[in-house]
Amino acid sequence: MNYLVFNADILEVHARLFDHRPILQGHLKAFIKEFEEKRGNHETECLKKIQSCVADVKDKYLVETATALDTFLANIQAKISVATEVCKKIEEKENNVDVGVLELERGRRREAWDTFMQQQFQKSALVDKEMDEGMKKLTDEYAELEKKLELEYLSS
Repeated sequence: MNYLVFNADILEVHARLFDHRPILQGHLKAFIKEFEEKRGNHETECLKKIQSCVADVKDKYLVETATALDTFLANIQAKISVATEVCKKIEEKENNVDVGVLELERGRRREAWDTFMQQQFQKSALVDKEMDEGMKKLTDEYAELEKKLELEYLSS
């Protein structure tokens, strides 16, 4: 019997130390009650304002918006059909282009490019040749000047 009393005491101590549900439930109920008292009327007023705004939008703007959309969407649909037809005509025109003509034009442009590049290489080679000749002349002139200076230096 002592064992049962001791065991019951341990369970009661354990419940008081580690079981916080009754305390938390009391605090939560008090918090919810206080929150509902402070915020209840404010939330109701906000919901009423939102309801009146929604009703105004439904009554005033919904019909106008639907009418405007019908008008504008019809215009947009007409413009899209015209654009589609233009695209189809362009596609047909591109499909009808002769591939042989395109290849001939490419070949002609390629030949013109090759000719142009050969001319540029020739001009570049000519400029390089003139540059080398000019450098050789300058080198020869300076070599002669050095010889003259050496002769004058030796003769004096």
